[in-house]
Amino acid sequence: MSDAMRFILEAAMIVLAVGMCLAFLRAVKGPRFTDRIVAVNMIGTMTTAVICILSGYLGETALVDVALVYTLLSFLAVVIICHVVTLHHKGRQLYLSRKAKEERECQ
Repeated sequence: MSDAMRFILEAAMIVLAVGMCLAFLRAVKGPRFTDRIVAVNMIGTMTTAVICILSGYLGETALVDVALVYTLLSFLAVVIICHVVTLHHKGRQLYLSRKAKEERECQ
C-alpha cells in the first residue's frame, strides 16, 4: 500500500473519530430524546465505517464480517430503543388521559 493511501485512510479514521466524539456530545447533551437516538445511530454507523477502513488499512478481510455483525447489532439496538420509547410515551399518554377523565368526573 502506498504512503499516500495510508495517509488518506489514517485521515479518514481521524475525521470519523472526531465525528464520533461530536455525536457522543450530542447524545449526552441533546435537548430531545430523538436527538440522542439519532446520535447513537450515527456513532454506530461511523464505527462501522472505521472498521471497514481498518480492514483495508490492515489487509484483514475478516474485519468486514465484524463490521457487518456490528451494523446488524447497532441497527437492532436502535430499533429496540425506539420501541421502548414509543411504548413509554404511549403509556404516559394513556395515564394522562385517564387522570384528566378522573378529574372531570370528580367535578
